[in-house]
Amino acid sequence: MKINKNIAQYLVDKLESYGVEYVFGYPGEQIIPIYEALRKSNIKHILMRHEQGAVHAADAYARITGKYGVCLATAGPGAMNLVMGVSTAYKDNVPLIVITGDVSKKDKGTDSFQDLDINTVFKPITLKSFYSSTPEKLENNIEEIFNNNEQGITGPFHINIPKDIQIKPMNVDHKVIKGNKIKAPLESDIKEVIKLIEDAEKPLIIVGSGVNYAGATNELIKFIEKTKIPMTTTYHARGILSEENKRNLGLIGNRGTKKANYASEHADLILAFGSRLSDRTTSHINTENIVQINTKKEQNHAKYFYNNNIKEFLIKLNENKLPVNNNKWKIRINNQEDIQNKVYCETKKLHPEKVIETILNEVTDNITMTIDAGTTPTYLTIDSTITKQSQMLFPGGFGPMGYSIPASIGASFARPDDIIFATTGDGSIQMTIQELGVISTYKLPIIIFIINNNLLGIIKQWQDMANLPQYQVTLNNPDFIKIAEAYDIESDNITSLEELTTKIREAKKNKKPHLFNINVDDVHIPLP
Repeated sequence: MKINKNIAQYLVDKLESYGVEYVFGYPGEQIIPIYEALRKSNIKHILMRHEQGAVHAADAYARITGKYGVCLATAGPGAMNLVMGVSTAYKDNVPLIVITGDVSKKDKGTDSFQDLDINTVFKPITLKSFYSSTPEKLENNIEEIFNNNEQGITGPFHINIPKDIQIKPMNVDHKVIKGNKIKAPLESDIKEVIKLIEDAEKPLIIVGSGVNYAGATNELIKFIEKTKIPMTTTYHARGILSEENKRNLGLIGNRGTKKANYASEHADLILAFGSRLSDRTTSHINTENIVQINTKKEQNHAKYFYNNNIKEFLIKLNENKLPVNNNKWKIRINNQEDIQNKVYCETKKLHPEKVIETILNEVTDNITMTIDAGTTPTYLTIDSTITKQSQMLFPGGFGPMGYSIPASIGASFARPDDIIFATTGDGSIQMTIQELGVISTYKLPIIIFIINNNLLGIIKQWQDMANLPQYQVTLNNPDFIKIAEAYDIESDNITSLEELTTKIREAKKNKKPHLFNINVDDVHIPLP
């Protein structure tokens, strides 16, 4: 039997061989051997200030690159602090590898210090949660994870490794077990879909983030060019084709554009590519004539469901002579122009939507945005035009507060040439404000916008709508400028839109961390 490096070194080397460049994490007692292996590797470890921040950073990195985001934490409290971020990635099918250390095998189940059934906690929020209790199991687990990625099956995977196993020698002689491969598209299925397109007068394509993760953008564009079928996107696929392109009707669903939702209401065929067809996406769809191509059987929500890799399916479709959609349908859709005659209520402080519009006016192709839960996503969604894939990152399936700041860190490492706009609220930023330390340490070109109304605004709005008294939604906020200064981050209090425009342009030129505290009035957001 050949004996090789220990299991921790094997794990890190395997990640490096698969192209992992960054790991976001926080060290602890039960994961020290893996950190020692990282120290000797070419992988760059980004020391976050909280495990939740590590997952959100890895999540944003994955949404942009389409590759696995990787994060690390120790046993017990470290692992439990990951749960929020892993749940977020799970709801949005984001490809993550989540690695936790655990107590030694002899202490497992004894109620010893930091002993907890970590895998049971992670099982419902991951595609799989592995307990790698032997070197052979770890190797099988790693191979299965990357095998899934090659097939286009995306989402978080969890590897939990006892501390004593991390230092055991790796057995390189055992036979690796790989998971089953998703079957290639059947010729009969390809013909069936083509026949459905031929019979449809008003077809519509819905593009989901699975197209990005499968690396199928070029195949999608070729299909659209051949068929002339109009397309719309889910939130997480916005920008896969620029929203300035006439073939892209924009976002579909609850916050969708007028054109996209008109098309979804009147379409007689829906082609859902790499989308799970969530309730928010399908809110305006009337036809049952839906074709869905997805690698996950559990996301089967269509009359015609094909459990295939979307890239392989599109390649097969494009090899055929495809029917071309008529112009009448496109003319009908294009007549549904979005007419915006906005009327703003009078406010003593700045109006939040005017602030968001001012920020969006400074967005160019080299800007990537991360946004938080609360009132700000509404205006950022309905007032923005996205020109590249993953230009605006929003954890829409789960909607946690505190996503924007750590996500901006992952986005900055994924797109080092971009300036990152991290837009958040005064409630959300205080969930993960400690990650300003990472932004400062690495001097990342992240511009932070705090839309500050001293409220948990969306909760107050729900209370107002239910005719309930305001309760536990007022925030006595700290001085965010002083906090930024403590982290050696330049900052400004903003009192006018003109000042905001000038300061944003200065910050963009400087390409350094900058924080803006923008005091706005309490204004109800428009509901879908």
